[in-house]
Amino acid sequence: MIKYLIYAVIFLTAININAQTLIATSNHPEATANHNQRKIVRDSSDNIYIVFVDTSNQENIIKGVMYDSITGQWNNASYIIDGNNPTLSIGENDQIHLVFESNDSITKIRHISSFDFSNWTSGIVISDTTIKSEHPVADIDSSGNLNVFWVQNNDSLNESLIYAYINGDTLVDIKQITTKDEINDIAIANHLQYVKNDLFFAIQFEQDSLQFFISTDNMNTYDTIYSIIGSQPCITFNSPWENYPNDNLFRFLYIDQNSQLIEVGADPNDYSIIYQNQISTGLIDYVCIDDVVPPIGYSYLFMQNGNLYHGFSYDCVPPVNWNTILDTISGNIIHPSIAYKHFNFEYVDFIWMENNGNGYNIYYKRDEKHIWVSVIDNEQGKGFSIVGYPNPFTEQLSINVSVENKKVLPIIQIYNSNSQLVKILHAEHSSANEFSYKWYGTNQNGEKVNSGIYIIMCSVGNTKTARKVVYIK
Repeated sequence: MIKYLIYAVIFLTAININAQTLIATSNHPEATANHNQRKIVRDSSDNIYIVFVDTSNQENIIKGVMYDSITGQWNNASYIIDGNNPTLSIGENDQIHLVFESNDSITKIRHISSFDFSNWTSGIVISDTTIKSEHPVADIDSSGNLNVFWVQNNDSLNESLIYAYINGDTLVDIKQITTKDEINDIAIANHLQYVKNDLFFAIQFEQDSLQFFISTDNMNTYDTIYSIIGSQPCITFNSPWENYPNDNLFRFLYIDQNSQLIEVGADPNDYSIIYQNQISTGLIDYVCIDDVVPPIGYSYLFMQNGNLYHGFSYDCVPPVNWNTILDTISGNIIHPSIAYKHFNFEYVDFIWMENNGNGYNIYYKRDEKHIWVSVIDNEQGKGFSIVGYPNPFTEQLSINVSVENKKVLPIIQIYNSNSQLVKILHAEHSSANEFSYKWYGTNQNGEKVNSGIYIIMCSVGNTKTARKVVYIK
């Protein structure tokens, strides 16, 4: 009886989580614009913080709205500071950093911070005050350094990429990285768990020339990892807890010349490119990336014909490429933005805009990254199916896998919410293309694991998929 009550609670919670919520309105047509300027972050208590641009007396202002995880309520959007193009980052200590453009005639890059999203520091100017600067992006590393890039408009002929890092609220270093005729986009990613200082970044130059880089010494040196023709670069970087630091996982996304979505995988040791896949989404207009969950995969958002899609890549090695669409939001969607930190194993948090006729509505939604295992497999076309029951379970979980290729043996691995491998299952029964497995809630040593959510990863050849299950001890 208890397990069914718990299952009902989980089901109802999922419904509440997946409901889109109107959280604010704005008069600015680019209130949440620029896919790598993250407008949304989470703290270690799962409070959610969002910034966006509005207008007041014909001036751009930055507003903020917060979700309180204790009360389960959103507060009213409130004024933070005058400015434009804000980007949020959050440290391991929950210090919230806001980097943005000033409203001055010579636009400056400014930084302020807060621990409660209400009381902000007076802030500092981090760009050259005599040269117009714009489009800041930022992330935080394991040392608490806030890494910031922005574009400096030197003159009508060229632009420079500028880098700075801030520790606490103090500007520590600033340097010019490169100068080009035009810099159209910048991406940045530090480690999701604040356990490594590697900094990945990408630059989209003129004529859609894309380059991805890595630096391990606060940009004193940096190396090119990957060069291609494309646009809208995205980066995500993480590692499994139990195998760190040997199994770093970083993935790149971009849109190629034919408006196709491409994912790139690289070797964690020497950063050489292992593969690149075309994700089967059709022609797309926009992309942004979520936290990568080693070794399972990652979520991403993309737009197509005005609709917004939440996709999940299972990080399959070519020639097999398996991705799934977890959610679709129909309508005239504008400028989605997705949270990158703090890392969340189970959910993605994102926002977007819609025109309401008199301005713009800003919506929030939380989606689950992983599909619940059940007696029906809703994914089609991957070459196998996986079902499991009961969910939740207390004594025994039965898993059945049916494969199209009889020569391929499925591999079933159980992971906990820390991406740690808990158990490898072996088929107890098999006949033709059917395989049956049992999990009794134990680890590799035969010990009972703790109650909680676990991920069943099923690999068949080069294709894999994941399912979520609740174990109640």
